[in-house]
Amino acid sequence: MPKLYMLTEHSPFMMSFVYITDKDNAVIIDGGNPEDMPHLYEIIGNRKISAWVLTHPHPDHISGFISEIEKGFIIDRIEKVYYNFPSEEFCVASEPERDICDFNRLLPLFADKCVIAEPGLKVDIDEITIDFMFCGGERYHLPKPNLAVNESSIAFKVTAPNSRSVMFLGDLGPCGGRDLLKECGDKLKSDIVQMAHHGHSGVTEEVYKAIAPKACLWCAPEWLWEEEDTEIEPELWGTKHQRKWMYNMGVTEHYVTKDGTQLIPLKED
Repeated sequence: MPKLYMLTEHSPFMMSFVYITDKDNAVIIDGGNPEDMPHLYEIIGNRKISAWVLTHPHPDHISGFISEIEKGFIIDRIEKVYYNFPSEEFCVASEPERDICDFNRLLPLFADKCVIAEPGLKVDIDEITIDFMFCGGERYHLPKPNLAVNESSIAFKVTAPNSRSVMFLGDLGPCGGRDLLKECGDKLKSDIVQMAHHGHSGVTEEVYKAIAPKACLWCAPEWLWEEEDTEIEPELWGTKHQRKWMYNMGVTEHYVTKDGTQLIPLKED
């Protein structure tokens, strides 16, 4: 059975998960900022990185990866990089953050390892299967710029024999969530869910009802975990409100990065 670690922040906020397979290989999801890389190495040790999955090109998700590629030491340890990013033009037009530019600048160094994670792609890595289900891409041209890049996130489910399934939503918001529900509604049910966009301003309640999780993963430091129960903008709710959604669904098992790095229980009941 694989192990799943949810890594705590060594930067203001970020998202970082690591699977360790039963053959002792690592699968990294996002990884966080450059400040988070030393802790990531504490978790993965000298293991081969069978896959590094990047959900979308925001700095708190890919700038750590970029920093390590630029140093050059880790490239030979990575077998495959899975992503599906919007164009550089789309991202730069949406917001001032330009990590996509750095990613594309360094792409020749690892292009032979890259796989575009199109919906429908299933990848087997030792005993785990990654089922890529959705990609927001460039379909959402939104007035609040950074949300357009959030909505470009990929969504995927990780499964393994005798192990609880985990749905990863990246930073998907209401628009992407609706299309995810429309396109994959009957496939979403999972034992565990990574709360979209750190548990605030993410997908709507209907998506979580379709997933029907028994446990939630919150990439939220203390200040974000205690965010007000308020509708920040139409359909964009704070964490306390989303915590109520899960309470009303009967979910009582929560893992929050504010409490430190955690080994998530994956054994089936």
